[in-house]
Amino acid sequence: LGRLPLVIGMPVVIGSNYDVQAGVVNGTVGILRHIRYRLDDEGSRHLVSCVVECDNLKGFDYLPHLASNEVAVVEDTVSM
Repeated sequence: LGRLPLVIGMPVVIGSNYDVQAGVVNGTVGILRHIRYRLDDEGSRHLVSCVVECDNLKGFDYLPHLASNEVAVVEDTVSM
């Protein structure tokens, strides 16, 4: 497959235990708010990071430019 359509405002699910203490764990549901990508030499977009709004975060105020209910999700590679 290799491609995943992302649309601002779409529901998303966090797929790993990113920050257990803050409640950002596998299965956390949120809304996609921002997308950041890089362009390759052919003009194709590759996701670098995104911001997800989640209602059930606990004390997640580390990033000064994000609201307390937003989390930054970064690029990761997983072997299956």
